[in-house]
Amino acid sequence: MVLVGLGAIAMKLYPANSALPQGTVEGGFQMGFYDLMSQQKEIYNVRLQTTRGMIMTTITNPNDNRFVLKGKFTPTQKKHGRIYFNLTPIYYSTEQKGLMIDGLVDQLMYSNYWMEPISFNKQSLVVGQNGAIFLYPMHN
Repeated sequence: MVLVGLGAIAMKLYPANSALPQGTVEGGFQMGFYDLMSQQKEIYNVRLQTTRGMIMTTITNPNDNRFVLKGKFTPTQKKHGRIYFNLTPIYYSTEQKGLMIDGLVDQLMYSNYWMEPISFNKQSLVVGQNGAIFLYPMHN
């Protein structure tokens, strides 16, 4: 999910002892959604890059070149070890309505989503507001 990359980049961008970005960080991964009831799936390629203290994202669909979502994640606060982000869409183009990814985009736009970098047994982890736990660094 985009949250995986967001958390991983947040770990590099905002380590626990720093409040300022540490330089350019880039990452890419693939995420997907699956609806059991309708047996439909959506797959997306996600590209993230830090720019001026923000995380720019480009999400495309490898099966539909008409789908493009560009946005920026802006860190809004750092509190109790958590980093809070808001998503601002910059460009969104699709021919389809009712995509599953729309629910995630709505959540990220209308809530202050947090990620928390932690360490356990010398392994860096990122924990998300929705309960997701990701190992960091991510491997290609």
